[in-house]
Amino acid sequence: MLKYTLTLLSILVYSNLFASPSFSDFFTDKACRVDFHFCGNAHQTTAYLDNIRQEPFWGGRHNHLDTDLNLGDFRFRVLDSLSQKVIYINGFDALFREWQSTPEAQKTNKSFEQAIQFPYPKKAVVLLIEKRLDFNRWEELLRLNLSPDDKLIEKRAPRQVPVKTIGQADRPEKDIDIAVIAEGYTGTEQDKFFKDAQRLYENLCTHEPFASNKNKIVLHAIAAPSENSGVSVPQDSVWKNTAVGSNFYTFYEPRYLTTLNVKKVYNFAALVPYDAVYILVNTDRYGGGGIYNFYTLVTADNKYTTQVSVHEFGHSFGGLADEYFYDKQDVLTDMYDLKNEPWEPNITSLVDFDKKWKNDLPKGTPVPTPPTDQYKGKVGVFEGGGYLTKGMYRPSFDCRMRTNSYPEFCPVCRKAIERMIRFLTE
Repeated sequence: MLKYTLTLLSILVYSNLFASPSFSDFFTDKACRVDFHFCGNAHQTTAYLDNIRQEPFWGGRHNHLDTDLNLGDFRFRVLDSLSQKVIYINGFDALFREWQSTPEAQKTNKSFEQAIQFPYPKKAVVLLIEKRLDFNRWEELLRLNLSPDDKLIEKRAPRQVPVKTIGQADRPEKDIDIAVIAEGYTGTEQDKFFKDAQRLYENLCTHEPFASNKNKIVLHAIAAPSENSGVSVPQDSVWKNTAVGSNFYTFYEPRYLTTLNVKKVYNFAALVPYDAVYILVNTDRYGGGGIYNFYTLVTADNKYTTQVSVHEFGHSFGGLADEYFYDKQDVLTDMYDLKNEPWEPNITSLVDFDKKWKNDLPKGTPVPTPPTDQYKGKVGVFEGGGYLTKGMYRPSFDCRMRTNSYPEFCPVCRKAIERMIRFLTE
């Protein structure tokens, strides 16, 4: 009897140690936002705390809290202070990481605003922010002890602006909630913004796998007012006062549209529960930007907005890489180390192809796959991707992540997005 009791006790202890954390045991339905700065240069990365806020809504997942999809150049982990058990984990990327691959980063230091969000804890926790070293190794950048009762955690209510919900909202933990923030829309252009947001929603939901999951997709259109209409275009000496201060010419690239004002972005997003943040820019100029689990920026009125808006959301929501490259010259050559397997699910250096789409290849497909008519319509391993002509491979000859002319995501990209949808809603 004693032996049986001890065995049962051991099983219970073991199960408790390795059981997935229950949301209600550790978290509330509010959110904890941590603002910090990435600082450094091409060879150095540091992180420094700015501020901690309690926000009114947690829109993210309630299940499999201690697992992630191994996406992003960075990740954060939340540990229960008492047991040191991981109770939440998530990956993300940063504009700072892209800047590190530019010539400017070789000769100067800079800091970039960054923000992460997780459900607000009931008990004291430890927050770890980590940088990826390779496919499965991480380096700690910042460690914080956080008490939910800390009087200096901000609890200011977000600035109230009109919000319109588009889609069939159920519960945030069962939906893909997208916070869409108006940029460059004045108070008199509010109706235009809501119409543009409706068009964005309808466009997204015509592309698979979003079309098949339309009942889970909810868009919250946040009418953040701007003093000026339009957007800043530094290469044309045009500067506008807008809600989140976005601009073209990021890293001197004419079409790259981003904002450095991350706290402004997330202050508006705090008005709603969200899984993703989208900034819709009131201009007809071509361009955009998307960074995984950070934000998407897209212009509202360009003739290619339909294509670009889905492509950039592929980056920020699905963690997909650019599959394009330039035949005459490689660009952003420091973005990827060909000695390591990239984390993005739709490119491979073949260093660890088993972790990518190897099992999706039709039987007999050669690796690498020649770009001939025999293989162009199939999943393969085509050389060229991630801005590199050689040494990096993509799963399809063409895809929405490669060109604007291709009408849809390739099967591997669709599978990656579908996996993310399930991860966030099931």
